[in-house]
Order: sequence, then structure tokens, then C-alpha cells
Amino acid sequence: MSLPKFSTREYVFAALVVAAQLVISSILIPITLPLRIPGLANTINAPFSSCLLVIGLARLRKPGSMLLMALIYALLCLLISPVIFSFILCGGLLGEAVGTFGFRGYRSPRAQIASVVAHQMGMFPAAMLFSFLFTPARFVKPVAWAWLVAEVAIATTSLLGALAGIRIVRELVRAGKLRIEA
Repeated sequence: MSLPKFSTREYVFAALVVAAQLVISSILIPITLPLRIPGLANTINAPFSSCLLVIGLARLRKPGSMLLMALIYALLCLLISPVIFSFILCGGLLGEAVGTFGFRGYRSPRAQIASVVAHQMGMFPAAMLFSFLFTPARFVKPVAWAWLVAEVAIATTSLLGALAGIRIVRELVRAGKLRIEA
């Protein structure tokens, strides 16, 4: 089985999606961190990130697209913290597994949405796990119901963002501003 190759144009498009994601995250996440509510930063960031990732997947459509964008984003975040790198990469691997093995690529909106929501939902437990491993002093007693509420909130906001992304993709295609190969 040969993997599809990305063109230079596709790498640039993926990098632009990630750059927009990084700008939005750089604004939203520092605002939410002082509140110390589990999953709040992910919940607030998820709709914007999901919207951008769906646009990226709709344009790229190849297996490996989610992992490519997650890897670029994770490498940029590695400059901030190895914990952030780790959980973004874990979310990217989960999202890629859903898109590639569950749908065999990102040709359908369902595949794009499912992959992006899995990516967002996979990042929170991975973030908690890696944070606990690297900074155990932060955790007094993990509360299971708080994780469940956070995951439901992340899934909801991510789904809303992904649906908005699908609508934006349709409008961009209709306006001739986004080219999608069949």
C-alpha cells in the first residue's frame, strides 16, 4: 500500500490552517488558564480549532491529512512545552485513526467531522495523563465526573465548530475560493 504524497501547495495550505489555529489558541487559552477548570481551555478553543481543521481536511482529503496538521501544530507547540506536544500528537493520532481506518480518508463531511471531534476529544485525556506524569504536584484528587463533563463539553463545542466548518467549506466552494478535488 503506497501512501498518497502531499504537494508543496498542500503542505503550505496545512501550515496556513495551523497558523490560524495557533493565533486563535494563543489568544483564547491564556484567558482561560487562570480559572483552573478541567477542560475549559479545550472547550473554548474546540469550536474554532475544529472549524479550521474541517476546512483543512476538506481541501486536503488524503489519508494522513489530520496527522500532518496535528504534527505541524504539535511541533510549533513543542517550543512551549513537551506536554502540549504530546497531547496534541495523541489527539492527532486518534483523529487520523478515525478518518483513515473508519472512513478511508476525508472525502465525506462525516469523515471530516468525526475525525476532528475525535481529535479534540482525544487531546483532553492525553493532556491530563501527560500533565499528571510530568507535574504530579498539580493533581490533588482527579474527579471522574469532572472529566466526563469536560469531555461532553469538548465534544459539543467541537461538533458545533466542525458543522460550522462544513458550512464554510460549502460557501467557499460555491464562491470558487476553495478548490476541492473529487
